[in-house]
Amino acid sequence: MGNKLGKVVNNMNKINLMIIAMIIFPTAADDFLKENKIKKLHPSSQEDAYVVSFNGSPNLFTLKEIKVKKPKKRDLKKLKFISDDDEFAIKVFDKNRVELIAIGIGNPFYATYEHIGYEDRKHMGGPISSANIQIAIPLELEPAIFVISKRNSVGKFNDFQEILIP
Repeated sequence: MGNKLGKVVNNMNKINLMIIAMIIFPTAADDFLKENKIKKLHPSSQEDAYVVSFNGSPNLFTLKEIKVKKPKKRDLKKLKFISDDDEFAIKVFDKNRVELIAIGIGNPFYATYEHIGYEDRKHMGGPISSANIQIAIPLELEPAIFVISKRNSVGKFNDFQEILIP
């Protein structure tokens, strides 16, 4: 009986230690981020972020609105750092023209479709003339300028438009 009681007390001590660690660790992590000025680059659907909406065409983007709200999960799935598949990118700068983040937005001006029976087709989509584009930026980053870039024929991004936040 005494051996079993000792095991129960030992297990309770382990559980208490884990609970204390769970309480202390998130607080310590937040303090570390604040002290070292590390900024989060990916917003969460659980937290408010700057949700920036653009109306765009292949040659011109216009800033539609900026709202502070929780981004939708489906919009967050589209957002990523720039990859080889991206034709367009949005670079975000602060008021001192320091680049905060560069976000790849793919090619919002090419609509793809999937339909059973058309898999053997060479093209599964086509160009469109305009698109509504949304990006989400963490509140820790304070955007002031958006630079829109398009990939050229040799794979290099060329900046073609700068949008200042009013």
